[in-house]
Amino acid sequence: MSPTTLADVARDVGVSTAAASLALNGKPGVSERTRDRVLEAAARLGYRPNPVGRALRQAKVGAIGLYLPSTAVHFGYYSEVTTGIAEALHLEGSSVTLLPNVAHGRRADAFPRVDGFILIEPHSDDPGVAEILSQDLPTVTGDRPPPEAGSPWGLVESPNEETVRLIYDRFLTAGSRRPGLLQIERVSEWSVELERGYLAWCAERGVTPRIASVSIHDTNEELVRDLADFFDAKSGCDAVFAAGDGIAMRIAGILRSLGKSLGTDVRLVSGVDSPMMAFHTPPITAIDLQPRLFGRRCAELMLDLLDSERPTAPVRWTVPSPLIPRASG
Repeated sequence: MSPTTLADVARDVGVSTAAASLALNGKPGVSERTRDRVLEAAARLGYRPNPVGRALRQAKVGAIGLYLPSTAVHFGYYSEVTTGIAEALHLEGSSVTLLPNVAHGRRADAFPRVDGFILIEPHSDDPGVAEILSQDLPTVTGDRPPPEAGSPWGLVESPNEETVRLIYDRFLTAGSRRPGLLQIERVSEWSVELERGYLAWCAERGVTPRIASVSIHDTNEELVRDLADFFDAKSGCDAVFAAGDGIAMRIAGILRSLGKSLGTDVRLVSGVDSPMMAFHTPPITAIDLQPRLFGRRCAELMLDLLDSERPTAPVRWTVPSPLIPRASG
């Protein structure tokens, strides 16, 4: 039987892992009633604080654990973020330890010793996220974790709501009247925020929402079949925001297969920029998430938090994500 974790205690009481940690450590930020309930639950469930985590905070090992989604190998975005993290940590004499995703059979409590954790785009279907957030070590997330997983010490995010409005207002100004959203996943808060923002924008503008979901593993034949109605000339999209790394280039090819002219019949914006967007014919408009800078900011926030007590609320930093206009939209 697995030992009781901080996340188990928090779940039993119905509070966040951050609140449970504050209560158990006698720190301000929670009510006395909540503190009593957490202490009672901890005693009843047999919770024991992680001595390794506390020892690590007192005797640093000079390494930060980096945890990525299990799908990270498919996207160049994560390589850029990792580079930024490694660069910032190196300047301060620390290093990055790439941790295996729990999908590969490792539990968070069996990870190598580290001084803290950086989680990039934590996914709601990844149990390792909650495991890490329940550790007694500083944690920084790049993008918000799922609400049920717990709360980090620090959070670095992009201005997603601003991005959505910028893109769809741009579509309207260019003459599009049936703009849609194409998703490749719904397990990151990034994708959830983009969809929520799109639906809110549609409601405000009186536009009928058009949302399609595809998989990065779909063949081109499957994409053509599944997206034919989505891009139908009479009722389908005449503009689309492709919310995923690399999917925009495939969609450009699918549009050609459907007899559409990119930038004329259908406008296209990619949710993630890369050099290939500029080299494509025609070049593809994209959102520059500035992944290398994003990674550096995650590392810098972690370094700020290493010698601090856990904040009562996550420290939040924002990295701008400018639109890079090109011919596709």
